[in-house]
Amino acid sequence: MNRKLLYVDAIVDYRGVVASPGAVLKEGNTILAVGTPQEIGTPENAPLTQSEGIITPTFVNTHAHLDLSGRGNVPAKSSFLEWVREVVLPIRRDEEGIQNAVHAGIKLIHAGGSAIVGDIAGSIKAASTAQASARFIISYVEFLESAKELCAMQQLLQELPEAFDVSPHAPYSCGAHTYEAAFASNRKVATHVAETLEEIEYTLHKTGPIAAFEKQIGVWNEQEKPWGMHPVDIGLSAANGKPFIAAHVHYIEDRHLDMLADSLCTVAYCPRASEYFGHTNHRWQEMVDAGVRVSIGTDSLLCLDTPDRISVIDELRLLYRRDNADPRLLMKMGTTAGAIGVGVDPSLVAVAPGETAGLLLFNSMAGDPVHAIMNSTEMPVWL
Repeated sequence: MNRKLLYVDAIVDYRGVVASPGAVLKEGNTILAVGTPQEIGTPENAPLTQSEGIITPTFVNTHAHLDLSGRGNVPAKSSFLEWVREVVLPIRRDEEGIQNAVHAGIKLIHAGGSAIVGDIAGSIKAASTAQASARFIISYVEFLESAKELCAMQQLLQELPEAFDVSPHAPYSCGAHTYEAAFASNRKVATHVAETLEEIEYTLHKTGPIAAFEKQIGVWNEQEKPWGMHPVDIGLSAANGKPFIAAHVHYIEDRHLDMLADSLCTVAYCPRASEYFGHTNHRWQEMVDAGVRVSIGTDSLLCLDTPDRISVIDELRLLYRRDNADPRLLMKMGTTAGAIGVGVDPSLVAVAPGETAGLLLFNSMAGDPVHAIMNSTEMPVWL
């Protein structure tokens, strides 16, 4: 492969500014050297490209639904359950459209500056399509319980191809049997946790709108008792010390901060999806301060405001503007925290010697390069 030498205004990753001005010597997907132009010099057989811009690694999307990318952006409904019934369920029943939706989602993810994705696949077909199309997609095949599956979950997991990981949908749609089987499978696990207040009511008492919704769509199980626990307690108890991704986690109690910090859980926070569904005051900063690993996801294209991309960068910029978040912390949340969450080597998303999952070039702006990335409204280009 041909070597390339890049001179740029700055290099930024989870550590902040790595070099300014910066130089990167790469060969294919391998970074050979990083530093200032003076440190790297002009190695032989390495054509020089000099650009005005800021190099970063690819970003990690810890929680996405690629198979929901076919309809584009959809206006919010009056409730989460109405959205599930009127928007999501018809998409999931359209088996012929799954492949096109996944392909569209991958293109939009790439346009958004991510190469590593934790994808919640609604079917094996969706997972197969995704993994055949891109290298760094971690496919979590989603399971929802039905009366038939209650006695067959272990078998279903045994029959699942080894390439795929698993996602018990949520504590309100899966019981203890499913969670036990998922964590016993030795696959990576991702699950939705504490996404709505209705979920908490359901897991504690098996009452409220979710119970009514189950009866309406014919999946109510009269014999199944309520968990009697908060969804965060359910997730941590089921994991029993194993790593997993907890998506959303909008509603926690104070005691959960230390519990999450002491676990191997990665919280996948999706800021724009959270706003779309009307959730406010997410405690992500308190989680980080307590030592919880918080990463960034996008959820699905349905609930985003960018029809041309699915981008973690947009999520980080929202937190920067809205919450006055530290841009260096945001870089970590959008790269290495997510990589650890989906179980890939975090060095893949550092601008350092070794293999890289991809490099991006942002336009330069005046001032600190990390702040410049967050202040900008422009998307980067791939190098």
